[in-house]
Amino acid sequence: MPQPRTHRRRHSRCWLIAGSWLLITSHGCAYAPLRASVASPPPLPSAIHAYYDYPTHTPSAMIQLIREESTHREYFVQFPLIATDFQPTEPVVEFEWFESTTPGRHPAILFNPILGGDYPLEQGICRHLARHGFQVALVHRKTLKVSPDQPVSAIELLLRQGIFRIRQVVDWMAARETVDPTRMGSFGVSMGGIASVITAALEPRLRCHFIALAGGSIPDILMSSNDRLLAKPRARYVAQNHMDLATMDRLLRQEIRTDPMRLAPYVDATRLFMVIALGDRTIGRSNALRLWRALGRPKAIFLPFGHYTTYLTLPYLNYISLRFFNERLMAASP
Repeated sequence: MPQPRTHRRRHSRCWLIAGSWLLITSHGCAYAPLRASVASPPPLPSAIHAYYDYPTHTPSAMIQLIREESTHREYFVQFPLIATDFQPTEPVVEFEWFESTTPGRHPAILFNPILGGDYPLEQGICRHLARHGFQVALVHRKTLKVSPDQPVSAIELLLRQGIFRIRQVVDWMAARETVDPTRMGSFGVSMGGIASVITAALEPRLRCHFIALAGGSIPDILMSSNDRLLAKPRARYVAQNHMDLATMDRLLRQEIRTDPMRLAPYVDATRLFMVIALGDRTIGRSNALRLWRALGRPKAIFLPFGHYTTYLTLPYLNYISLRFFNERLMAASP
């Protein structure tokens, strides 16, 4: 007798998680629990708060249904970015909204993805969370690449602009009738993980953060990465501007203020869970560990893979992230 479709789907997911776990355990991994005593972070300085502040507003959004399943609906959402003292280079906020079809208010996750791309892996994670009762916003982001005819300061503008974008998506989520604004968190991968760390210091409405493949500082990553997606633009920039790497490094450190290492002291380590790839040559293992230590050594799992091969463990990451958000948001009282 053939198995019901839901049973077969659940059976397949179990095998995927088991296979992912077998892959991890066969190569060796480590888990670091949160230390017994963690100091509460100091208040955010007023100067930092002001740098990322913007006028309070309720975004008037264009919402388009793009996909519908029995468990959730998927929408594409757009609204204008509001900035204070600069002209946005990316003036429209865009994100995909995965909304549970179950009635009532739900916990919500703001998902910060990798740079650029079509986000197929991130969409899979968002659907996994939506099928388990979460509302999820997958924020579209652009690249950090700066053309050689632009100053290094343009990178800081892109980074700061990205934080404005994230916070205004939080505004939109918190106003949504299907969202419980007291139960919101974030999920960040790679550059999105870096953005989640920065947002964790600035945005108290996000109560917990699952951070994968992040590191700091940004100048260290940009100057040391062996990933051709970062190394080739770096080489092109120094060549066309007739500067050496030391000069570029100095300029980056002078200009970049929106950096996870700068904001790390103001992040509550008890609200974090980190995934660190020990073979990461894009972010760099030393940069990942440096950020983990700066954040107060929050709970973390250390995987024996690289930046991209960590995606082989996607079923396991789905499992542990869902467990983390269930513990932190599903059981929380409104």
